[in-house]
Amino acid sequence: MADLYAIELALTLSASTPEPVLALIREHMAPYAEDGVAEDGVAEDGDEGDDFAPPPFKVLAARGPAYRVGGECTAALTRTPPGWTLTARQEIHAESLPDAEQLLNALTPHLTTPEAPLGTLRFYEDPDPEPITADASGAVRLS
Repeated sequence: MADLYAIELALTLSASTPEPVLALIREHMAPYAEDGVAEDGVAEDGDEGDDFAPPPFKVLAARGPAYRVGGECTAALTRTPPGWTLTARQEIHAESLPDAEQLLNALTPHLTTPEAPLGTLRFYEDPDPEPITADASGAVRLS
C-alpha cells in the first residue's frame, strides 16, 4: 500500500516577504542534483566516502507526471502587484509531511490573507481533499 498524498498550494505572500524566505521557496523548487554532483560541479558528498547523506527533501521540486495521485507535479513562484504568488501541485510520501509543514510554517507569517486556506491535501485513495489551514497560532499541521 502506498502512502502518497497530493498537496496543492495556492497562496499569496506579501510584498515585504524577506529574501531568505523567498530563497527557501526557491531552494525547495530547485531540482535535485543528479549523480551526487551539485549544479556547480562539486561532489555533494565531498571526500568523505561512506559518510553519504541524502539531500534534504525538497517539497516543491517534483516535475512531470505524478506517480499515483494523477495529474502533473509543478510549482511556480511569481511576482505580482500585491506581492508573490506560490502555486504548486506535488505528490509526497507521508514521511515527508513534516518537511511540508516546516516549509508552510515558514510562509504563514507572510501571507496576505492568513485566515484563508493555503491549499489542499489529499491521500491518494481519497476522492476529496482536505483544506490546509493555519491554526490560531499560525501553525500548519498536515498529519
